[in-house]
Amino acid sequence: MNNPNDKTEEIKLKLIPWLKEKMPHAENLSLPEFHQPGMGMSSETYLLTVEWEEAGSSQSQGMVLRSAPQDFKVFPDYELTHQFKIMKALEQTDVPCAKMLWMEENASLIGSPFFLMGRLFGDVPQDYPSYHGSGMFFDATPEQRAKMWWASLEAMTKIHRLEWQKLNLSFLGVPKGGIDPVDRQIAYWDRYFEWMKDAPDESHPTIEASMKWLKENRYEPERIALCWGDARMGNTLYDKDFNVIAVMDWEMAFLSDPEADLAWFMLLDWQHSGGAGLPRCEGTPEYDDTVKKYEELTGWKVKHLLFNEVFSAVRYGMILVAVLKKFIKQNIPIEEDMLLNNVCTQRLSELLDLPSPGPKRHETADIKDITVSVQFHFTGPNGYDWYIISEKGTGTCYDGVIDNPTCTITATLEDWNAIQSGELDRIEAWSSGRLVTDGDINVMVQLEEVIAEFTKPI
Repeated sequence: MNNPNDKTEEIKLKLIPWLKEKMPHAENLSLPEFHQPGMGMSSETYLLTVEWEEAGSSQSQGMVLRSAPQDFKVFPDYELTHQFKIMKALEQTDVPCAKMLWMEENASLIGSPFFLMGRLFGDVPQDYPSYHGSGMFFDATPEQRAKMWWASLEAMTKIHRLEWQKLNLSFLGVPKGGIDPVDRQIAYWDRYFEWMKDAPDESHPTIEASMKWLKENRYEPERIALCWGDARMGNTLYDKDFNVIAVMDWEMAFLSDPEADLAWFMLLDWQHSGGAGLPRCEGTPEYDDTVKKYEELTGWKVKHLLFNEVFSAVRYGMILVAVLKKFIKQNIPIEEDMLLNNVCTQRLSELLDLPSPGPKRHETADIKDITVSVQFHFTGPNGYDWYIISEKGTGTCYDGVIDNPTCTITATLEDWNAIQSGELDRIEAWSSGRLVTDGDINVMVQLEEVIAEFTKPI
């Protein structure tokens, strides 16, 4: 098995002379920090610290490198230059964004195009485990959660009110009048659907029926705006006072009806709560109130929410299928028939009254109201079996194996300790098959603190 650290070290060594060319006055330039913070599902990200001497004084700057993926791709094409240009244009606006530094379009240097931007220090609500089950959002007070939610929504509306023509964003493809803005997006996801299939006759009935509905219900948007494309809490960076420092990740940006962003924002939150079997954290604003607030902030009436909810679930559903296929190829276990019966196809069947793709995988339940069990299989040197029984949120630890656990977790003892200490990113461990979960994973999410009490790194 290849060591991912070898790749990181190789990129680091190639980047130093490149940086010296970009910073001709820098002497004794070095990268004391250079690492990947986790396993990204789209672009690859590296965090680095650059140190150098200039005019007799020591200098240091934190930076972020983002590159197009070299192995698995979530999207057919990666317009990294577009992302750089968008964020560069945002520097002249009131939209909070990182400062862009340099773009390198030549893929030969590190294997793919990349750009560097200034590093901002803050916290992001995590996707896995869901921010409704653990992490900064979960740990915040109800008032702080509401503040974060509204701040993200306000940042989104700032994007939508931009005069994208004056920002020279026409390279995203200027839609014509009428229904053309919607047609362009439908056409893109038609192509995506064909790209993600492994065979021409591969069928996804719920997605196909939903795409048919979208084509039959196209509409003429009242306005065309810059759409973030991936507007969600997990793409928002906050400071310690829960203010927005930056909006991130622009690989899905497009020009069309801004209601698409609003619907996506709410769908992704639902996916991380009700869609995952988790109750929404107290203080999180309701979706109806979110629509009203959006209308207040923009002065626009939301008129096509259902269409854009369906459109969001279709888009996310296709991306989910592409990611699941990656896991299958890596021999990472997924729930049976999840390619057809998942959170998105379930949502689409509800929105459009389509035949159910299968039984619901997760029912929303508060861990404090039920009794559940979690089985741990620690493999490798000094590995052992143990389990937790949680009765209404209070856990008790036992040695051995329990019959029919609610959730089963398998990892080497070494990897589990690394996850608990923060040395190994949980998403990276899961997506690489080093952390295997079976059963109701949301039990593990809700019991995060209880599990941590019994599994201190040793």
